[in-house]
Amino acid sequence: MRYALAMVLVLAACQDDITTVFPDGLEPLEDNTAPVPQAGAGVEELLTVATEGDPKVVHGRGLIFAPPGVVWAAAKDPEHLYSCATTRHSAMVGVEPQYEYGWKFHYEVDEIITVAWDELWRFGTITGTPEAPELAIIRYQKVFGSDFITLIEGSIMVRAAEAGATEVEFIEHLAAVRGATSDMAASMRNRFHTLVELGHGRAAPGCP
Repeated sequence: MRYALAMVLVLAACQDDITTVFPDGLEPLEDNTAPVPQAGAGVEELLTVATEGDPKVVHGRGLIFAPPGVVWAAAKDPEHLYSCATTRHSAMVGVEPQYEYGWKFHYEVDEIITVAWDELWRFGTITGTPEAPELAIIRYQKVFGSDFITLIEGSIMVRAAEAGATEVEFIEHLAAVRGATSDMAASMRNRFHTLVELGHGRAAPGCP
């Protein structure tokens, strides 16, 4: 018991909060290398590829057989895109009014000690309109919090596809003391399936 308490105190003492600058803009992080989904298959699933390293990288692509405007509107709710791999979360909407939409997430994870951080999320319609986007982009990044996480950044692209469907592309980078590409892919799939359900007028599935 004394050893465990000592380890908790050591870990807590080693943790500092850091600020990371989030440059302006809505560009995707890089070209997406996940397989392109085939509309003819009639399947709404996310195809992912992962790269181990520092940072860890996961790419994903999936088709939703619902209009882009419906999917884009569904994405504009923090309760639809928050990370399930956390203990608590809260969101403050409208912190960057220069963008079409956005919020700041505050996350906390309770394990041996509590790790907390903030992420900024930005939304913008690139071509088309918010009601009928041809291409729309979300960018997010950790901007403040525990130095146990040195990097979280991601981009989500919502693109009009054939026959009124919507292609959704995800990219995420992570550099942290903990966190595996399998966890990143699981979170990505949960976000995708949430958009699938909402795109078809069903209730959001929530965290598994």
